[in-house]
Parts: sequence; structure tokens; C-alpha cells
Amino acid sequence: TARYALAAAVFDGKLYVMGGAGDNGNALSSVEQYDSMANVWEAMPPMSAARIGLAAAAVDGKLYVMGGNDTDDESLSSVERYDPAKNAWEAVAPMSTARYCFAAAAVDGKLYVMGGFDGQNRLSSVERYDPATNAWEAVAPMSTARSCSAAAVFDGKLYVMGGADDDGNGLSSVERYDPAKNAWEAV
Repeated sequence: TARYALAAAVFDGKLYVMGGAGDNGNALSSVEQYDSMANVWEAMPPMSAARIGLAAAAVDGKLYVMGGNDTDDESLSSVERYDPAKNAWEAVAPMSTARYCFAAAAVDGKLYVMGGFDGQNRLSSVERYDPATNAWEAVAPMSTARSCSAAAVFDGKLYVMGGADDDGNGLSSVERYDPAKNAWEAV
């Protein structure tokens, strides 16, 4: 399926692509799985909500999709979890802040969402989801509000790179989050 502003994640040994916008610009709820061993793409159960500019990450054997914009261009705080044993998506606790074009990653069994855009402002806020309690909590914010950034985990720390600032200008800065200290620092 042709799509842009999508999310992708490696989960259970396979590559998943989900959501985004199709050729006509409409939000998609479709999900596809790529099995590199068989070199085959397969349609999977769709998410319950169509999402553009969403993020995805895997934690504890489940795949999560968060936020994005819906078909009416409204920012979403909703979160869905794919359970491979049930081959189905289910709603979990929503984020406190609706956001799209944000970064997400998993560290130490917890899911983090960073920055993004809420429809009016770029965000520096960061939220952490604990699957064991099905709850989100605010953690220390980044020093710079940024949308359309990237995130990666290295050596137990979370890195957020680039993105756009409040004026829409590109950022070259990188921030590192230490979960043990609940603190960000410039890198």
C-alpha cells in the first residue's frame, strides 16, 4: 500500500508498517507485515482508528501505536496495542496530550513519547507508559520543543534528534534522557 507519514516497527521478528496517509491524503488504518525469511508482505488486522503522523514501538511482546491525526485532521491521544496471540488490536490508556509527528521508543519495558505537535504548538513534553499498570505519567520535558524528530535507544538511554522548532526551522540538536535520573542533557 502506498503511504506517507506512517509508522514502522520491528516486532516478533517481522517488520510492521501501519497507518499514514494514502495517495489521496486520507488517513489509513491498515497494517502490513513483512516476513523477510519468506520475502512476503501480508495484510494484518487494521487499527481501530485511521492515523497520520503516528508513532509505534514494541514493548513486552506487544506492538503499540500512539497518537497521530485522524481523518478530520484532529490530533489524537488514543493508543492501541496489537496482541499477536489474539491477532487483534485493543485500546489502552490514552496519552495525556494529543500529539502527532512525534518520536517514540521503548526503554526498560516502558514506552516513551517525546515532543510532537498538538495542532497549535510544538511540544517539549515527554510521557512514559507502563504496560503493567496501563498508565501514562509525565516525566522531565526536553529542553527544546520539537516535532518530526527521531528517537533511538542506546546503552539504556533515550536519544531524540533533530526535528523542527517553534518556527518550523530544522534542528541539529540532540538530547539524551537517562531514565534512572529522569533528566535530559544536550549531546
